[in-house]
Amino acid sequence: MSGLDALPTTELPQEVSSLLLPLADGHLLVPVDTLSEIIALQSPVSAFDAPDWYMGELHWRELRLPLVSFEVMRGNPMPVLRSNCRIAVLSSGNGDGDLPFFAVVLQGTPRLVRVTPEELVAREGECAMGELMHVALSGEFAVIPDLSTIEEVCLEYRNRR
Repeated sequence: MSGLDALPTTELPQEVSSLLLPLADGHLLVPVDTLSEIIALQSPVSAFDAPDWYMGELHWRELRLPLVSFEVMRGNPMPVLRSNCRIAVLSSGNGDGDLPFFAVVLQGTPRLVRVTPEELVAREGECAMGELMHVALSGEFAVIPDLSTIEEVCLEYRNRR
């Protein structure tokens, strides 16, 4: 028996607990551990000379978080904010960075889904800013967000002020 035979094998997960985050123009698909908290809709502190998708900043757990409209980021009009809107606080995936979290406006309540390789299909289409991949999950269309790009563009705005 060689030393390689004794090494543990790492298998890809057969199922990933994920969330479909409702937007005005579709859904975002993120792993469950990306979501830090769902909070009630609140008015952000205005940001001077910000891009249209940068709605302002929220105070959350002693942090200042950028509030992002994902719809506007990818070139669509600002959605109407209704009573069922929520805010998702998402981890950027860079816990040691300058922006470990940011917030996204949702048009409703997230839905838990189990993602398996058989149910997830990549879709064709050019990705807009903040999009990593277009997918279909059991026939429902969604976008996997590019969290590092969102973090990067939010930081670019903050640093130029």
